[in-house]
Parts: sequence; structure tokens; C-alpha cells
Amino acid sequence: MFCRLQKLKTCNKALLPMALALALSPLSGHAATTTWAPIATHAALLKTTSSSTTGYVINAHGKPSVKAPVSSLDNSKVLHVAVSVNLRNVAQLQAFNKSVNTRGSANYHQFLTPDQFKAAYAPTDAQVQAVVAHLQQSGFTNIEVSPNNTLVFADGNAAAVGKAFNATMKSYTENGKLKYANDSDTMVPQALNGVIGSVMGLQNVSVKHPLNNGAQASKVAATGTQASQSTPEYVEHSPTQFPVIYDAGNTPTAYNTTVGIITWGDLTQTQADLNTMTTVNGMAPVNVKVVKVTVGKTEVDFSDDPNGDVEWNLDSQTITGTSGGVKQLVFYTAANGTDGPNDGELTDAGITAAYNKAVTDNIAKVINVSLGEDETASHEAGNQQADDAIFAQAVAQGQTFSVAAGDQGVYTATGGEFETNAGAVLPAPFNLGTYSSSEPATSPNVIAVGGTELSTSGTAWAGEITWNDGIADAGDGNNRIWATGGGYSVFETAPAWQATTLNATVRQLPDIAFDASMYTGAIIYIDGQRYSVGGTSLASPIFVGVFARAETYANNSIGFPASYMYRDFPNNPQVLHDVTSGNNGVTVAGTTYGYNGAPGWDFTTGYGSLDINAFNQLAYTWGNGAPPAGGTPPPVVTALTNNVAVTTQGTAGASQQFTLAVPSGKSTLTFRTSGGTGDVTLTVTLGAQTWTSAHANTNTEAVTIRAPAQGTYNVTVSGGNQIFSGVSVLGSYQ
Repeated sequence: MFCRLQKLKTCNKALLPMALALALSPLSGHAATTTWAPIATHAALLKTTSSSTTGYVINAHGKPSVKAPVSSLDNSKVLHVAVSVNLRNVAQLQAFNKSVNTRGSANYHQFLTPDQFKAAYAPTDAQVQAVVAHLQQSGFTNIEVSPNNTLVFADGNAAAVGKAFNATMKSYTENGKLKYANDSDTMVPQALNGVIGSVMGLQNVSVKHPLNNGAQASKVAATGTQASQSTPEYVEHSPTQFPVIYDAGNTPTAYNTTVGIITWGDLTQTQADLNTMTTVNGMAPVNVKVVKVTVGKTEVDFSDDPNGDVEWNLDSQTITGTSGGVKQLVFYTAANGTDGPNDGELTDAGITAAYNKAVTDNIAKVINVSLGEDETASHEAGNQQADDAIFAQAVAQGQTFSVAAGDQGVYTATGGEFETNAGAVLPAPFNLGTYSSSEPATSPNVIAVGGTELSTSGTAWAGEITWNDGIADAGDGNNRIWATGGGYSVFETAPAWQATTLNATVRQLPDIAFDASMYTGAIIYIDGQRYSVGGTSLASPIFVGVFARAETYANNSIGFPASYMYRDFPNNPQVLHDVTSGNNGVTVAGTTYGYNGAPGWDFTTGYGSLDINAFNQLAYTWGNGAPPAGGTPPPVVTALTNNVAVTTQGTAGASQQFTLAVPSGKSTLTFRTSGGTGDVTLTVTLGAQTWTSAHANTNTEAVTIRAPAQGTYNVTVSGGNQIFSGVSVLGSYQ
């Protein structure tokens, strides 16, 4: 929970250094003599002038123009802001994050708790108190502080923004929605220079958006057959087929790993559709938790966003299907107002707050982010600085954020748009040869996941190329590209693992890739109906499901895997499907723009996609246990209790494992399966002895053993050629 202001004042007032208190004392009046210092939040709207007019452009890559009239923001508009307070000891934190993932280091896998991180690296209580006092003196109300001291939430208006941050606010109407933004750089009094990093929530002209390429009715019937085993096909897939296609083999499910998803709004429909998906596919219901994330005390409304539902459904159903089932699925959902996409209340402040909540909770080991925006816009707004600090804490705690690399090819800044419907290239400052990337995928503290187009032979992997579904009408008079993001960060330096392996000087992306094409995408349920959806919003949750399996097998001890990937992938080709062809740009007047697939790491798919079984074997060596001795990982095993039934389920051909410890001196031992749907076989072993019950077209099977020997009996319930679900498994002795 958030730390309440009154508690902070009562507990920590004595900690405020006298020098800082004296320095802040004149801020209440903000006299003309106040010395201001810049922070990372720059103007979101930039004024342009010509000989006769004054206009505005958005401070994003390419500087798109604002076509509507712009005026001062009325003070009646309540702004919900999140002030990012800078971390302490940043150099030491970077060194720790490197050493915690370096075998042989004293810090190796000594992941921090949120309390340990706060004590070593978070802003001090005194620094936070100074920020709170400044906001109060400037007219902000409803102030709250995040548990790790890195975000301070408050409500204010344009006048309060002027007093607190020496900035002016503007507004305009676009498509019936109020758009607002600061048209000057934000600043803080010199006394807070180095304390406040940025302020979010001042603008809604550039906000992170889902990275899927829409939903279309699936052309594959619910009971449809697979493609020919001999001819590679480009077809849609149920999420439960991805572990088969990418060769999960006997890799355990993610039964012991908690996964998070960053979302916004109401999730009632998403949960209903997830239940439909698991029921249809014979999977256990998902243990779901919804954590509502607010920006302060008043932005507390959560409404349904149909466009968001497509994203959250794709994320949750793909993660569940690819992982085989997780321990818990936690939705961290940001408040989005009372009217969904028509409200305009959602800003990057809420999304960053959701990231932070996932980190301070420290429950989810892997967190999916299928969202992104132009990196320049995010950097200029100060979001990138705040996000990086949160992701750095996640690395220190052994958490992994997986982020979609983008769906606009190399033209993230324009939403993929590059020409008019008539075929004319967009006017300057747009340039076909100037590329842009998506934030937060550019962060060095996340795994950036690009997209491929997948071909299969039946349910076997047959090949992948760089995802580029081509050109489509953007609906605004322009054409856009649907293709994987990838390229360079403009602002982030190369992490050590890329500098060493790629000789990079700036962050390059993506790191890996999975299926993203609409034509080979996931068949998911939306409002109870089946649709096909693609995008790197599909690729990222596939990786999350894959990595969650690896974390379960390694007892959740791997942590952030990037440095291991870049160290080991070049020497372990069996782990990878290297994507060597395709392009993520466009061809105009005979010239091809964008990046090309190539052998090894490239700017479209990184290292390529993963063979799940081979990856799991390798990733196990990154954890705390010894490497497996040449065999496949042990199956997930459920321990039975005498005369207590459990319920199991599985996909066609799957097996579920159980054990029962039987003491000496018992006269009879019986194992039974019954109920549910499907057709199962029951097999019991003890040492070299085996007992089997297999009757056609029934789940009613039984094995009875007279005068059973003492020991632990192994029980296998195997499905035939169909899904089995709701099957009761009972072991009893007397």
C-alpha cells in the first residue's frame, strides 16, 4: 500500500536535514529570485512560428504538428501527477546488478528484497519529505508516496504546475477528446536539484499504446485439422500449440512461477475470456489476481476499454497457453477514468505506477509489457528516466520485464505511417531514412522481444522470417507499415552484455523474437468469440511463457537473463532458430528502407526465436542448481495424500505425474481415476514393477495392489488423442 502523507510527516520529520529545510523555506511564495534547475521532463508541445502564424508540434521524433487551435489549460482541469525521485548510489546499483548475475561474484544470485533495495538505493525519507513539502506549498493535494520512495503522487492544476515546476500548460481538442500538455520545460527549485528526476502526468498527447495488430475473426474452425505434415504452412495457432511448435518436449510447465501483466482499466471481460480459453483447451482455471493501481487518491476509476481488452486477452491467454499454466497471474492495472478510451485520463504516470507496483510487490518473477511509445517522446516527457529506475530495481530483485519491441517497423514515431494513401511520402521533417524505436523496449534493464512470421508443418516448427505484414490504410489518409520494431536507442548507452558481444555503444534491439504475424498469429477469445491476433504483443507473452517454464525448473533462481543470453547464445546454436531473412521497412521508388534479417544477431529479430527444450536445459545452468546430467528436466510431480482426491487435466498426448508414499504393513493399495472428459490411461510403478489400467473411451481406471511394499509409488495419468479435463485422481491404502 502507499505510504500516507500523515504517517510520513509524523515518522520522518526529524530526518529532514536542517540545511535542506532552510533552503526550502522560501519556496511557498516562489519569489522572482527563485533559482530554478532543469529536470528530465521537457516541453511536450513545442511552439513554432512563421511570418504570420504561431503553431505547435508534439515533442516526439519527427515533431508531428498539432492541427487544432491551442489555448491555455483551464485551472478546473485536475492533473494527476507522479513525481519521480532520483535513486541514490546509482553507480553502485549498476555494479550490483552486474555482479548479482555474474557467477563467482559474492553477490551472485543474492537478490534484494524491496526493503533491502530501499535501504541501499532508494531516495531517503528526508528527500521525499522535501518533495512533499514543495508540492504542498505549490498547491498540490492528495499526496501519497510509493513504498519504495521513488514516486510521489499528487493532484493539482495548471496553476500548481506553474508554481511547483515553473511550467505553463496548454490544451486543445482532438477527435472530441481534451488533449493537454506542458509547452515549456519543467524545473524545480535549486534546493531540489538532483532530488527530483522528472514529473509525469502533465501531458496526454503521447501515451504508451498496445502493440498488437488488431483482431480479425479466425479462419480456423474450433475443431479444424492441422496443416499437412509435409508442406510448410502459414496458419493461425491456439496459444496451447506454441509450446508444441517451439519444442517444449518434457519441459515442465510454469506451475511454480508467478507472472505479471501490465494493463489498464476494468478486466472483467478479460478474465471471462481467459476462463473460456482454459476450459476449451482442457487447462486448469488460472489463479488470477487483479491489483488496481491509482495515481494518488482521486484517480481511482477503472472502466472497460475494448481496445485494451484485445491486448490483455492476447497477453493472458498466450502466457497461459505457452507456459502450460502458471502459479498465479497478476494483472497490474492502471486507472483509466470513467469512460475508457474516451476519457483521456490515462497518462504515462499511471502506466509507470503500474510498473512500480509490480516491483514493490516483488511477487511476479516475470512481467509482460505489451505497450510502447516513441522513445523520443518518452525521453522528453521524463518517462524513460523514471521507467529505467524501476526496471533497475527489478533486476536487483531478480525480476524480468519482457517488453514488446513495437509494431511500426522502423517508423515508431509516426505510428508506422510513411506515405499518403495516394503514395506520396510524408512531408518533412519525416524522412524515410530516419528510424525510431519504442520505449520501454529500449531500456537496458528489460528483454526486448521482436516479431517473426512463423511457418509450420502440422504442429512442428518449419521456419521463421522477419515479421512484416506489409502496408495498410492507417485510417487517417495515410498508409502505415505493420512490422517488427528494432534498431538503436537514441538515449540509452549499451549495456555491458551488448557492448561485449555486439561491440555496441548504444542499446540495440530486439534481444530475441517470436511469432507476431497476423497470418500466423494466436487464436484467442474476445467477448467469447474466436479471433486471430498478432503483433509483438504476441511475441512478448510467448517469451514470458517460455521463460516462466525455465524459472520454474530452476526454482525461480535465474533472475534477469540478458547477460547469460548474450554470453551463451553464440556458442549454443541448438537453442536458437536463427532468422536470417526478411526486412522491417518499406520499399519506395526502388529503394528498400529498414533493417534486414541476417545470420546471428540482427536488428529485426535479435538472436531469433528459442527451442524451448534446449533453452530450458541451458537456462537451468543460469540458476542455483547443478546442470542437468544430459537428460530432460524432471516432470512436474504432485504428491498425493492418502484417500484425498485431486483433479487433473491435460492436452492431447500429455501426461501428469503423481506420487504416494505408502508405509509398511498395509493390506491393500488402490489408485483410481474417474470423472471429467477425455480418455486416460493409469500407470503405477515402484522400482521395476509396473501396473497399468487402460480402457478405451473412458476415464474410469483402477489399479489395486495386494500387500503393497513400503515405498513411494509413481503414478502417471496419460491422455490419449484428445484433451482430458476434470479427471479425479485418488490413491488410498488400508
